Order: sequence, then structure tokens, then C-alpha cells
Amino acid sequence: MNNHDFQNLIESLLNARDKNGSPLKMASLIVSQGDRYFEHNFQPKAPVDTRSIAKPIVCLALGIAIQNGLSFDGELIDLSTPIWKFVSKYTKMHDPLNELKWSTVRLIDCLRITLGHDKGLIFSQDVKTQGEDNLIDYVVNYPITGEVGRDFVYSNAGTFLISTLVTEYLHKGLDQFVAEHLFVPLGISDFKWKKYGKYCAGCTGLSLQNEDLHKIGKLILDGGVYGGRQIVQSSWIEKMRSPQVPAPTHRYIAGRAFPKWSYGLNLWICEDGNYYCDGTDGQYMIFIPKKNILITALGYQPDTEPVSHCLGLLK
Repeated sequence: MNNHDFQNLIESLLNARDKNGSPLKMASLIVSQGDRYFEHNFQPKAPVDTRSIAKPIVCLALGIAIQNGLSFDGELIDLSTPIWKFVSKYTKMHDPLNELKWSTVRLIDCLRITLGHDKGLIFSQDVKTQGEDNLIDYVVNYPITGEVGRDFVYSNAGTFLISTLVTEYLHKGLDQFVAEHLFVPLGISDFKWKKYGKYCAGCTGLSLQNEDLHKIGKLILDGGVYGGRQIVQSSWIEKMRSPQVPAPTHRYIAGRAFPKWSYGLNLWICEDGNYYCDGTDGQYMIFIPKKNILITALGYQPDTEPVSHCLGLLK
């Protein structure tokens, strides 16, 4: 990776067109490989909503909190902890059969999204139709028709549930929780996070500068180490970037630059060993471990296929 390669990538993004024939609406791009760092801003620098890239960021903070002794009501929490006994204290279940299924849901199911639902929940349409104050009741009462712990359907529900747990049991917003455990050690202070009613959205709505997103990516790429310090346990990072669900997923498209073959803990896993997270408007955090390359891109581009095609040139 050199400056020539990076400039070719910039030209590709500038020349690409979306499905409507329009230029791509990118905000910024950063690529690093070891000590080499390349940055280009397509628009004036500003925080951008990272959309679903918020999920692995929450996962990182949760991993740090667990290694530091996270507890709810005096009970130590880990990935195997059943969560219904905690969630049930601040929401009401209407169907006893659904409650029985919820009793099998563990914290890890929120991160690998194996909740057993037949569709994704807490997307924009749900927020509009259900109302921001009713989302937790909507999630727990939505029928579980699949097998908890096995059946994967991409959703925002798991990370939103984690946000509610943090708020109810730690008496702080998820934004404060993530700041304390992750952002402060990384020197990140310029951020905003959307709320759904009294809860931080968690699953989306986190606005960051790209250089700060890149710090988070470096932490993952380097096995939890940043600035010479082990911020997150390497075993937590390995679990995040290792397949946790059967492959291929329901979102697998073989012809894409980075096919969604499997899912780890809030990260998509490709068959070739690359892994990444993406957002609705062309946001990407891509890891190419064989080349030690990290790509972070932010944008306002709903048609993401041409973005991923261009970024795939670095594979």
C-alpha cells in the first residue's frame, strides 16, 4: 500500500456512479497499513452517523466492562448470562410461550443476533410505527419462532436490548458507558448518540469523526491493543472476528466485494478471512488481515454496492 494505490482508490470513488447514475456522496476515507496512514476528505470534516458500525463499538465497550467485573444487581455478567431475568423487571411479556423462549436467550445472542426472530427489528420503520417509548415492549413481545442461539436474522434488537440493560442496572446511558470504557482510553471526545425515548439507541445513531472511527478499527485489527496498552482482551477480539453463526447468512451475495458469509460478534465475516462492519449510507470499517490493512469510510450514500466495489480494490 502506497500513495499511488491510495490515489487510485480515491479516483475510483470519484468516478464511480450509483444505480441512478449519480456521483457517490462520500464524506471521508482513511486507509492504514502498519505505520502508513492515508486520509482523504470528500467534504469538510465533520462527525458522521456511523449507523450500524455503532454495534461493534458497543460490543468492544461491553467486553472491557465484563473483563473489569460488570455486574447487574450484584451478579457478575458474561456472555453466557441469561438476560430475561433482568429484562423482565422493566418490561411486560404478554405471551407465556414467548417468555419461555426468552428464558433461553443469553447475552451472546444479542451480539451474534441469534434471538430467534424471523425478521430484523428496531429499524427505522419500527421506530416510526411503534414509537420510541414502546420499543423494548415491542422487542420482547415479538414472537420468537426460530431456535434461540442458532437462527440468525440481522437485526438492531440485540444492541438496543444491551442499551436498556445498561440504563436500567447501571443507571447511566449507553453513551456514557461506552465513553467511560472505550472512548476515554482512545482519546475520543467528539461524538453524539441518538436516543430512542429514555434509552440511547445503541444500534445506530452514533456520530463520529473518521479519525476516531479509525482508532477503534486499529484497536480491533491489533487484537485489542492501542498505544501500547491492552485495552480489550485479545480473546474478546478473536471472538468478535470469528464465525459465530452458520454460513452463509441470509444476506450472502457471492458477487459482492465483501460477501456476508458469516457473522461474528457484531462483525461480518468473509470466506477469505476479511471481516468488516458497514452502515446504511456507505459507512465501512473493513479489515484485511493478510495485508494488515484497515479501511474506514464515511458517507451519505444509500446505494452502497459501488462503494464496496471500489474499496474491494485493496483486497
